[in-house]
Amino acid sequence: MSATHDSTNLNKYESGNAVLRALIRRFQGRVTTLLGAQPAPKTAIDVGCGEGFLARVLLDRFPGLALTGVDASAQAIEHARLRCPEGAFRAATIEALGASTERFDLVVCSEVLEHLPRPEPALEVLRARCDGLALLTVPWEPYFQLANLARGKYLKDWGNHPEHVQRWTHADFVRFASTEFEPLHTETCFPWTIFLGRPRSRPNR
Repeated sequence: MSATHDSTNLNKYESGNAVLRALIRRFQGRVTTLLGAQPAPKTAIDVGCGEGFLARVLLDRFPGLALTGVDASAQAIEHARLRCPEGAFRAATIEALGASTERFDLVVCSEVLEHLPRPEPALEVLRARCDGLALLTVPWEPYFQLANLARGKYLKDWGNHPEHVQRWTHADFVRFASTEFEPLHTETCFPWTIFLGRPRSRPNR
């Protein structure tokens, strides 16, 4: 594993900030509670898995889950493989998944779509890979920005994360995600929006 790997995601999850760590734990708890109320998935893909933090939570919640993780960063994948040795991880972009025929009981895409200049094609790919449930999460704006300001982050950008090119309110993201997924449950878990849905049928696509 590369000793020099650094990312905003890794820094966030390994932060010593007690408030941030509590928010992450609450977020992960909500995710597992929502998924635990549904039939247990046998297969899952974590798209944009980063260093495998959420993948670890899913594997612990669903023993025996066949989990695939993909991320554009090969260094992040190295970390994910060490964190989740029972998972199958590979470096790949969302766009590359468009050529795949794999389908999964559960598709997870957490804190990824806000990084994409054109998230619509990515959402279509996620739907195409989904055979059951999709769990999508993004920062809840403007509260994510305000939370950054409160902890003194990204001050020159007024709290806007420099890597985020999409800024969705809760209602805006629900409308966006609903173009490809039928919403089953949506909520805000400060400072994130959580969307749980099923793929909409596309008989002519």
